[in-house]
Amino acid sequence: MQHASSLIRFGRTFVKLSCAGSFLLSAGVLFAQHGGGGARPQSPPPQAPTAPPSATDFEQNKIFLDSNGKPLPPKSAQGEHCLLPPLSGVVPATVGVGDLKIPGKAQKAYESGCAALKDKKVADAENQLRKAVKEWPKYSSAWIALGQVLAMEQKSDEAREACSQPLATDSNYLLAYLCLADISARTQNWDKVLQFSTRALELDPTTDPVAYDYHAAANFNLHHLSEAEKSALRAVEIDKNNSDPRVHFLLAQIYESKGDRTNEVAQLREYLKFASDPNDAAMVKGYLAQLEGPAK
Repeated sequence: MQHASSLIRFGRTFVKLSCAGSFLLSAGVLFAQHGGGGARPQSPPPQAPTAPPSATDFEQNKIFLDSNGKPLPPKSAQGEHCLLPPLSGVVPATVGVGDLKIPGKAQKAYESGCAALKDKKVADAENQLRKAVKEWPKYSSAWIALGQVLAMEQKSDEAREACSQPLATDSNYLLAYLCLADISARTQNWDKVLQFSTRALELDPTTDPVAYDYHAAANFNLHHLSEAEKSALRAVEIDKNNSDPRVHFLLAQIYESKGDRTNEVAQLREYLKFASDPNDAAMVKGYLAQLEGPAK
């Protein structure tokens, strides 16, 4: 499989990428490549000097890389998750209602699914997670994990249904809205991304940078640049450890659209401070060289 850049899922196409398979940044626009969604900015995207790869989805190529976190190891039924980026770093303030009393068989299947996912056995992970929710249909965290796996396999309709299931028992379940925002972004349905991320921010406006990431990306692709900038800066403020540096890439795209080259360059440099993927870093360095080179 070709390398797939993670950099495209936070905004419109920054460079053309190409990929064989499935954060957070997919080609063409934030998180996804297939058509749909809101209006795009009018200015043409800058092109990098080379043509690095395109990501149809973020997780398939990036979930096992350190740059964007790893699935959390399964532990107890007390709200622990083995979710994929970008949800792997989200710690909900409350445990899902359906996760309070989990039967042993369901928990065992969930843990087996997490182990399979950690070993990159995606089909086995799907099968085990399906067993978990069959044993306990109210198993909120298992539904979200299953939804992410299905999205990774490009089964968007099934993924959306899975991520919606926890809302039947808990309409305030944060991870469900973030999962639905991610799936909507994959299909470039930016109105839906905005809707789900707005709801997530209503539930947690102070500690969740992922919701702000999606909110910023949706506004950017709907050409609401001021709102996009505001949300992206809030994500940076919350994510003090720069666990997902791609938000700096999104900010660079926002500033490029606003014609603010100084801040565009500054955000690309911030991204490079924390980027761990050498291909993405090389791409950004190449574009920076163009920005900072002599005018032609």
